[in-house]
Amino acid sequence: MLADDVTVTTAQDGQLTVVERIVTDAPAVRRLSERTPVTDDEDRLYSITDLRLAGAATADGTTVTVTGPATLTYTVDGAVASGGQVRVQLTGGWNRAVDRVAASFSAPGVSAADCYSGPAGSARQCTFSELRGGGVHAEQNGLRQGDRIDLAVQTGPLPANARFVRSGLLGAFAAGLPTVLSGLLLLGYLLLGTVLLRRRRTGPPAPGVPPACVAYVARGELDLVATVLDLVARGHLHLADDRITHGEGDSLSTFEHAVKAAFPPGPLAAARPDRAELLALLDAEARGEGWLSDRPKHVRRAGLVLSAAGVLTTAALALTVGNALIGVAVLIAGLATFAAAPATSARTARGRALGAPAARVESPLAATVAAIQAAAERRHAVVSAQ
Repeated sequence: MLADDVTVTTAQDGQLTVVERIVTDAPAVRRLSERTPVTDDEDRLYSITDLRLAGAATADGTTVTVTGPATLTYTVDGAVASGGQVRVQLTGGWNRAVDRVAASFSAPGVSAADCYSGPAGSARQCTFSELRGGGVHAEQNGLRQGDRIDLAVQTGPLPANARFVRSGLLGAFAAGLPTVLSGLLLLGYLLLGTVLLRRRRTGPPAPGVPPACVAYVARGELDLVATVLDLVARGHLHLADDRITHGEGDSLSTFEHAVKAAFPPGPLAAARPDRAELLALLDAEARGEGWLSDRPKHVRRAGLVLSAAGVLTTAALALTVGNALIGVAVLIAGLATFAAAPATSARTARGRALGAPAARVESPLAATVAAIQAAAERRHAVVSAQ
């Protein structure tokens, strides 16, 4: 046997306090409904809060499991439409048939009432209902598994708090004020991202910084020609009759030492710089000096997180309150962020302060070193393809 005795009291703020006294001889589960259909394309939303249990009952969210005599107490918001028209589901959503339901409803100024039982949307009258003592008393003998009892009452003036949303897939994606606002925020986000991506700081190269570092930080390039010319100008390399000799000068960075070692004493044509090694050393130096960061990786990760959040938000809103276009806006923002990651500059503020590489000076030595660099890059491409 499963019986439910329901008492509903209306407060002046339009919220309802519901007390259910349940008697059962076997475990029973009930889902407290927060969304009920009104028409084929519209649903009504309720909020159930302050759920308290006494006796043999446990709750997981708004799903209650009863194994013996128990009392449920909770607050319902969203039951009052304009003009004091109250609509509330007294019971329903049980996983087994209910033998008997008795309900009493009290509110100021009750003038009319209808009680409906059966599946959601059914207009079948309850077994018994009447106005009694300034309120409503209703009874239902037998309620099938999953069926509900709805009470519609005309009361005195109460603040309206009813909420309605479009139902179905199209309704979930219908435009409204929240979705318009989310669209405007998305547009602002994309415009801001475009401005940030287009922002470029140009200027002369910073003094005292190796030219290869300036080129790598600004453009991601390996400028071997500028580095060799710089080492020649500083006395570390000497060129005569297409032969290289080494000299001593000021201190060298790890990258510059590697370039000097790649041009050993002897014929200039014998130089075989390792492009991958030099790029790795350049990258380590640029990050060690704080000229480069991992911003593109962070932006790509943020894009993935936003995209996932957009998918989950879209699904959650589509299945609950609607306005699923908010989730779509978040998804678009995430995809745009992910797509923009490769174009995001890894340069830090210190890196931007290095400026742009100086124009290359054309000379026979520059042309020879450029040919050596091109040969090294071809060798690297062949090795990478194998």
